[in-house]
Amino acid sequence: MSRYIYTDLSQRVRASAQNRCGYCLSPQRLVMARLEIEHIIPLVKGGASDKSNLWLACPPAHFFCCNSHKSSKVEAVDPGDS
Repeated sequence: MSRYIYTDLSQRVRASAQNRCGYCLSPQRLVMARLEIEHIIPLVKGGASDKSNLWLACPPAHFFCCNSHKSSKVEAVDPGDS
């Protein structure tokens, strides 16, 4: 599986997400670093580099660090469900 996300696919993912993080919904204009394209199902878990498995996430340089927090996890407890 390719780790490289081609420019046209990257542009389609960004447009579909309206340039917002898929986790915290921060818009690109408020994030001090470029939002990263993230695999919903990670490559190490068998995910593909296609549009249906990609979205945007805050990079490690951002306060929320949404992409690094998820890492290769595919399941988590929702902190709002207590």
